[in-house]
Amino acid sequence: MKSYLQERNFHAPIIWEDDLDDDCLARWAGLMLRTELIDEEGNWWWCVYDMLDEEKQIDSSNEYEERCVGGKTARNKAEETSKKYLKDKIIEGTLKLDHSDTSNLMNDLKTLGCSPIETILFLNRNLNIDLSEAKDLVFDSEHWEGLRESSENLTQEFLNAGAEMADHVEYIDGEVVSLSFDLTKEDDENENKQIKANKSFWNKIKSKF
Repeated sequence: MKSYLQERNFHAPIIWEDDLDDDCLARWAGLMLRTELIDEEGNWWWCVYDMLDEEKQIDSSNEYEERCVGGKTARNKAEETSKKYLKDKIIEGTLKLDHSDTSNLMNDLKTLGCSPIETILFLNRNLNIDLSEAKDLVFDSEHWEGLRESSENLTQEFLNAGAEMADHVEYIDGEVVSLSFDLTKEDDENENKQIKANKSFWNKIKSKF
């Protein structure tokens, strides 16, 4: 007999069965996802059920006023709803995962769509890992490869852009590492400088993206 977590195998692919152009379903991670063409105008119905919780309905297109047009759109919506449902259950602590291996745990969370910040907060709140340590675990994880570098690059771009409006800038090895602002200056002088600096700052940031 499969365990509860084995029934919740969300690492398996979501495979749709039957007629994708009319009426189809997928069984995934203990959930049932269903979609069906409901009229000649191309409107579709979708619904997700938790088969391990008395087959309760999680969500459905019936709950929304906007139309769901196209089978692919309906399937995508059902899949997004399913992953969010399990992600929320993990974050709430309803669905218990193996916390003994933080690497696998982070992979589980990422699979269900958890962002890096959500993962950091989960490690902090559920495993009592210090925030700075949790951040290092996520940033250095193989599952978030390149995250630390991209974060540090973004921070450096903000520092470089902010250097122009700062009253004092500290450099180490040619890179901006610290900014400080004199808040004791006259209000008018500060206001005029702030307006010019804000325009310059955001123009520089926009040019990077």
